[in-house]
Amino acid sequence: MSKQIAFGLDIGQSSIKAVSFKKSGDKFEIDFVSVAPPFEKGIDSESLADQQVLAQSIKKMLDEAGVKKPQVNISLPENKIFTKIIEMPFISEKELSSALKWEMEQYIPLPLEQVRTDFQLLNTMDNGKTKRIRVFIVAAPIAIVEKYEKILEMAGLVPQTIETEIISTIRALNPLINTPQPSVVVSLGASTSNIAIVKNGILQTVYSIDLGGVAISRAIASELGISIEEAENYKKAYGLSKEAFDGKIGKSLNPILESIAGDIKKAMFSYKERNINEEIGQVVLSGGTALLPGIDAFLTNTLNTQVVIGRSWSVYNVTNVPEEILYDAPSYNVVAGLALKDFFD
Repeated sequence: MSKQIAFGLDIGQSSIKAVSFKKSGDKFEIDFVSVAPPFEKGIDSESLADQQVLAQSIKKMLDEAGVKKPQVNISLPENKIFTKIIEMPFISEKELSSALKWEMEQYIPLPLEQVRTDFQLLNTMDNGKTKRIRVFIVAAPIAIVEKYEKILEMAGLVPQTIETEIISTIRALNPLINTPQPSVVVSLGASTSNIAIVKNGILQTVYSIDLGGVAISRAIASELGISIEEAENYKKAYGLSKEAFDGKIGKSLNPILESIAGDIKKAMFSYKERNINEEIGQVVLSGGTALLPGIDAFLTNTLNTQVVIGRSWSVYNVTNVPEEILYDAPSYNVVAGLALKDFFD
């Protein structure tokens, strides 16, 4: 029996997105795409009533899009889970499952009975004398996973797979970052951002920082004395402009962007310390904040590295993309990666 193809659902803080693809040969086409704003309290609320409202919002969005299939791929944000890339002596995958229990106890700050764990074998390293393996381990608190599962159940959905946002993002941008020269993928979220280094399409390291689009909007709101909603609009329109409002908007953003750039530099420096003969080829921006006017030029100058905007629609040459979401492509990378999962895994 063939595997049921699922669609991707990204329950974010700034919006809820759903995407499904059709594939013919090596060509991808949008099957459906739908987006809805979340209600005020969002996914972080522990109230059953709030979760019911969120579930109804998801159900309404999918009903309006004519979505009938219940199977769905979802992701969990890195700030809600624990991830680690570890190196181990080479062993078989069968032996790996047993060996990882002891390893996870060292790195996960919760008792294993309180988390759901998973792992992904990244690659094997062989220097001619010894062989080692690199493994990406993930642990999600059971309470978090069960909350997502309960919301999906109330929306009439069945989770086929659950993974981390950065894995979804890497899959969405794979044709762009599957290169011998390492790339830095910076996924700029609403409240947190993820910095990953990828080589030949394989994750090398990942960090999470507590800065994102919301902090940028708050800085603008504080500087100009306006509401967060107005600040969001100004952020999208003017970004780092030195002319708008006498340069006040750009000036208010500098401390936050300098902090993000500093964390990217640390990640690059740490990687190059361990891989002396390698140079970072590019920095790829993802997420809604990647569309901040001027951010790519700012980071190019600050990091002295080529910075590009990652757009999954473009890197996969996806057809039938609605015109109204073409520009916002970076904010769809997580959900696109989830929708692509069944075609590659």
